[in-house]
Amino acid sequence: MVTLLLAFIYVSFISLGLPDSMFGAAWPVIRNDMMLPVSTAGLISLISTLTIVFSTLLNPFIVRRLGTGRLIVISTLFSSVGLLLFSQSRTLIHLCIATAFTALGGGSIDVSLNNFVALHYKPKHMNWLHSLWGVGTTLGASIISAFVGSYGGWRNGYTVVSMFQLLLSFIFMLMLPVWNVHKNNNEGQIEQKRIVRSPLLVKNAILSVTAFFAYCAIETTTDVWASSFLVNFKGLSPSFGARGTALFFFGITLGRILSGFLSMKIKSIPMIRLSLLMILIGVIMLLSKMPTVLYLISLGVIGFGCAPIFPTMMHETPRRFGVEVSNFIVSLQMAGGYLGSAFGPFLFGLLISKAGIQLLPLFLLSLLLALVLITERLNSKLRLLHE
Repeated sequence: MVTLLLAFIYVSFISLGLPDSMFGAAWPVIRNDMMLPVSTAGLISLISTLTIVFSTLLNPFIVRRLGTGRLIVISTLFSSVGLLLFSQSRTLIHLCIATAFTALGGGSIDVSLNNFVALHYKPKHMNWLHSLWGVGTTLGASIISAFVGSYGGWRNGYTVVSMFQLLLSFIFMLMLPVWNVHKNNNEGQIEQKRIVRSPLLVKNAILSVTAFFAYCAIETTTDVWASSFLVNFKGLSPSFGARGTALFFFGITLGRILSGFLSMKIKSIPMIRLSLLMILIGVIMLLSKMPTVLYLISLGVIGFGCAPIFPTMMHETPRRFGVEVSNFIVSLQMAGGYLGSAFGPFLFGLLISKAGIQLLPLFLLSLLLALVLITERLNSKLRLLHE
């Protein structure tokens, strides 16, 4: 039964990842269809992430009332409805409504599963869990890439994924009894006896939340704007730009699979440092003049570098802050990450409206520098704490 539950969690993360890469991959075509400025993607991304933050912060209350299993069913159903609304959108208002529905389906399930795995499974499972999120994002971007240029184009791509999410919601509903066996282990973490009035007061929590903000800003800015960078600045075709987004998420997926094995040998701090170096190499490649195929490879390198950072930092939460407050800290870290996901693309959207999309690599470099400084500061404070 424990193995079945883990398989269930893995499938849940594939479904969670499916919609996450679709918008960035499809945006060059969507904006042409609706005659929208390229910078509008930042606004839509902001709406998406703020909605997810709202859902994330409500997570303890939702899980207490519904249970994790029911929450997953409802969240997947919301995602299906949102994607269907996307496929029927004709104006910016329609896109915003569709975005809100899709985002409501993503936040609370994310917190619940991350905290559960951090508490009950080894680091390799956290990496593999997030690699399956990468499988979902790679599939989402690949589906959009395949449908761009066909009859119905991106709209048909969104419809196909919507129907798949609906099917998953039905399957998850049939699997609800599996969660009952583990209800006390999972939901018990929500109703902890030791409640912290303000989790931000926990030592080093603010630094940890800020680290998630910076990392997610890097990942989501690359997701949302890399395709447009290749199309509008490098002069590549929209389908080629979508392939770049797909390769970015393929790099994340492959990196997390390998990181699951490496985590058995390499500790968390060296793992994060190697990952930051890999991102730096990929961004420098984007800055260079290279053959077309190498621009795609550079996005894969950035994705490969991004791969272990989020799951490694997340898995460290109970050890760093204590099991009794981990759910609250995870919720705040997820909220910080989602805010980074919102404001990274949004701020870059404002920047390109003034200075042009060619600044994407420099923007990513500035975020990377911030992440390096934050993580090293956090490492030094934790080292002093444990000495």
